[in-house]
Amino acid sequence: MEKLQVFNANLESQGFEDRGHVHMGGLWHKTFHCWLLSKEAGGSILFQLRSMEKKCCPNLLDISAAGHLVDDEDVADGIREVSEELGIDIHFEDLYSLGYRVEVVDAESEKNREYQAVYIGEVDTSLENFTPMISEVSGLVWLRVEDALALFDGKLNVASVNGISYNRETQTWDRIERQVSADDFIPRIQKYYLTIAIMADRYLKSQFPLAIS
Repeated sequence: MEKLQVFNANLESQGFEDRGHVHMGGLWHKTFHCWLLSKEAGGSILFQLRSMEKKCCPNLLDISAAGHLVDDEDVADGIREVSEELGIDIHFEDLYSLGYRVEVVDAESEKNREYQAVYIGEVDTSLENFTPMISEVSGLVWLRVEDALALFDGKLNVASVNGISYNRETQTWDRIERQVSADDFIPRIQKYYLTIAIMADRYLKSQFPLAIS
């Protein structure tokens, strides 16, 4: 069973617990979020389409790459999520820290209490050079920053995205273009996606500093 480090409300370590117990008991733990941007893609944010096999929120769009920090991993170790989920290698030192955000979600099956370490950075390679983990990711799409700002602010009902999608029949990654609405993304209480769109806009314009909270 995977172990997660647990914390109190002051982000002080309280030891380690099984992942299932952490989620069932509503214990505070850390996750790593990495948002990837591209100037080559017209100033866009990369979203991953979660696999249909995922227990939580299947077939919905979310963070470029993200995951739990296990055992005694520190935040820098979270960079492995990019390699595991997307199949590309980037350096942690090339990412910009937006700080921590807190997310609390209670569902029938679990109580989630996360300290999310959020990072943002650029990639300069085509999606054809990505090799996503099929069990985790069924697609990758670029959403233009200007469209993300309008979509998540409610000024736009749908926006165009382009990217790649896994074809299970041919076992190939095919190019796609489609329309998405806010309902195609994992629902969140806070305006996380809008905040990321604002930070992405500032990042690509070199308007620093940036922060998530």
